[in-house]
Amino acid sequence: MESQRDTSGTTGKHDYGFYGPGSVAWKVGREVAVLLGGSRAVLMQLAHPLVAMGVSKHSSYMSDPFGRALRTFMHGEWLMFGSMEKARRAAHEINNLHKGVHGTLPIEAGAFRPGTPYDARYPELLLWVHATLVDTLLLCYDLFIGPLAPDEQDAYYQQSKEVAHLLGLLPRKMPDSVHDLRAYVHDVVHSDTLAATPHARRLAQQVLFPPASTLLRPAMHLNYQLTCALLPQPVRDIYGITWDARRQRIFDASAWGMRQVIPRLPMRLRELPVTRRIINSTLQAS
Repeated sequence: MESQRDTSGTTGKHDYGFYGPGSVAWKVGREVAVLLGGSRAVLMQLAHPLVAMGVSKHSSYMSDPFGRALRTFMHGEWLMFGSMEKARRAAHEINNLHKGVHGTLPIEAGAFRPGTPYDARYPELLLWVHATLVDTLLLCYDLFIGPLAPDEQDAYYQQSKEVAHLLGLLPRKMPDSVHDLRAYVHDVVHSDTLAATPHARRLAQQVLFPPASTLLRPAMHLNYQLTCALLPQPVRDIYGITWDARRQRIFDASAWGMRQVIPRLPMRLRELPVTRRIINSTLQAS
């Protein structure tokens, strides 16, 4: 398996950012289908009471959900596909936003007592956010596109540590392997750490059903069903989400169908235009 440093996209005179062509990070990240898990990752993150409090008090999710989601997405795209300079600039902007995200939890929630401090730069919160994102992207790739070999899954996770480091999380503070990462996510999900606070429930409702035109309601309903299918059962339970075997069978059949179709499509139909523009810009500049 490649070492973490070997996966960097900067080789010789070329600046492909932290990953570059041929990396598992680009292979997974450019697939639009993995974005179907976006709400799953966010709801898992918000199930952590300290994360939910930070987002509720210091972000624009409630007042501008689409704008907030778009800004988060674009930062992620530049981190993944931009040159070293542009990736670092995106990380700098994120870190500046995080400087003001701190306070105390006003209520008892999960394993946390009232008055527990939170700060967006705490390693345990950075790790939970990063772990849920990596876990979700790998899950969605497997379900909607096809299985990655175990060494590719671990390479993707090892490569993700580069960006996590930019955002303040030391690699030595992270689980060693993708297997360890999944064990960490499983342990947190099945512990008393998570709880759907009133803040988390309001934010989850905004994530799943933001104010929008009635024309978008079918898409929102589809996103809700996908999110319900992808969430671990304990997280469904704390949000009060019902799920049953019939819905699971429908989801399984739909995912199977996507795995038959998506890998056969040309890449231009499998990635977003904005992703393609950033990739082309990085390749041309190199």
